[in-house]
Amino acid sequence: MVARLQARGVERIFGLPGGECNLDFIAAAEAVGMQFVLTRTETAAAMMACVTAELTGTPGVVMTTRGPGLAAVANGVAYADLDRVPLLVIADGYEDAQAYISHQRVDQAALLAPMLRAGSNLRDVEPVAELDRLLAAMEAHPKGPAYLEVAGSYIRGAIGAVPDAPPIAAPRRADDDAIAVARRLLAAAKRPILIAGLQARSPAASDAVRAFVAATGCPALTTYKAKGVVSEHEPLGLGLYAGGVAEEPILRSADLILLYGFDPVEGPPQPWRYADIPTVELSEHAHAHMLIGPDALLIGDLPAGLAALADAMPAPGWSAEQLVAAKTRLWSAARTASTGDGIAPSRLVDAAIAALPTDSRITIDAGAHMLPVLHLWRAAEPNRSLISRGLSTMGFALPAAIAASLAEPGRTTVAFTGDGGLMMCLGELGTAVQSGSKPIVVVFNDASLTLIGEKQKRRQMAAAGVDFTPADFAQAADAFGWCGIRVAHEADLAAAFARALAAPGPALIDVAIDPAQYESIIAAIRG
Repeated sequence: MVARLQARGVERIFGLPGGECNLDFIAAAEAVGMQFVLTRTETAAAMMACVTAELTGTPGVVMTTRGPGLAAVANGVAYADLDRVPLLVIADGYEDAQAYISHQRVDQAALLAPMLRAGSNLRDVEPVAELDRLLAAMEAHPKGPAYLEVAGSYIRGAIGAVPDAPPIAAPRRADDDAIAVARRLLAAAKRPILIAGLQARSPAASDAVRAFVAATGCPALTTYKAKGVVSEHEPLGLGLYAGGVAEEPILRSADLILLYGFDPVEGPPQPWRYADIPTVELSEHAHAHMLIGPDALLIGDLPAGLAALADAMPAPGWSAEQLVAAKTRLWSAARTASTGDGIAPSRLVDAAIAALPTDSRITIDAGAHMLPVLHLWRAAEPNRSLISRGLSTMGFALPAAIAASLAEPGRTTVAFTGDGGLMMCLGELGTAVQSGSKPIVVVFNDASLTLIGEKQKRRQMAAAGVDFTPADFAQAADAFGWCGIRVAHEADLAAAFARALAAPGPALIDVAIDPAQYESIIAAIRG
């Protein structure tokens, strides 16, 4: 089974093992040169496996013990489900003859079932063929997690002839009638605009939409997950669709919206603002919760669908002035004035942009800090900016950066996180050191759940339940063997980034942030 995973391109298994079948898988992995990355928490292990899958195009694999280990991995499985990542979860189970045991016994398959694409306990099946079935289910659209529960008697026996790997299913082609409707809508438009979503991040899908934008002159926005699918350095790569007010003027000026790989799972959780504008949607799959009622829906292979529409596109009807104004508005939204006296969030992001290599990969946690990072940092390629958007979980940026650094050690990887998100996975600082991963972590430290606090303020509620006691994360990083740097003054930021870049191992910059600017940033971007 491990050899089959290796044949599919898997190079690492992430997890926190128990003493049963987990040990068999670790031994098998080591025997074939596959790395087992020992993490500090199961959720972080799943996040690392998912990010590895997103960057490499191979299945992610996470392994846990039964009972508490399986229960603890659930949030990472939810990420795989809602952020559409093929993740194989392997966990210990019980033998049929152990029905008398209640210790650590929960219905593990039922616990994960609402999030899974498939599951198996290997009863009455050929193990490798069953693994193939799980892998195929994970890769079917929408991609997501599968669960393999193992007991010793089902994996330690001799195997007969290993079945051949099944062929990869051919991509689905969109319906001809839907293509015809979409072509008529496009031909009647004068100012179409494209929004690319998370499905557009694959090499084939991103290459196709870049060529389409260049050939047709159609301006494009991207969702947070799709940031960089259309280069934000190019004139037609306008910036981000956030479901807010920053992009609303340019979308209101369009007479057709072309959705490309857009998945409503990215949110925000509110009604679609543009129901009065004709919409053509290209998607790899139907959506369980329909946000939009498009005028034409093409379900199938994204590049093929786009190719079927390209020659129906009108001549560019946008003026250069309109596009420049829209792009300027989008990229200035996070540069609001700060009423505070300390380091404003946007100034920290500006310092990072000035100091870090332009081809760096960034990972971003959920929280108020994500807004200035996403809306100031420009990405030229897909998957250079990683974020949890379907689940929007905290505790993502650090595990994601560890995995990204392992997957591509020659590229600078930078995690932008709030203090709350970092505290959820602080032990993974040890995982980075042990595994040889060398990210830079930038902490927006304001001792608060600031985004929740802003929502509390808007509801005119008293501040309660959102503020932390202060923490010095630089000292914590030092304790794990990182280069820990504490910054309290803006003038010290450049030197801090220089020191982090020069560090021989991972580095953490703990920045005391004045959160006063967040209120105006949120208003400028979201409304």
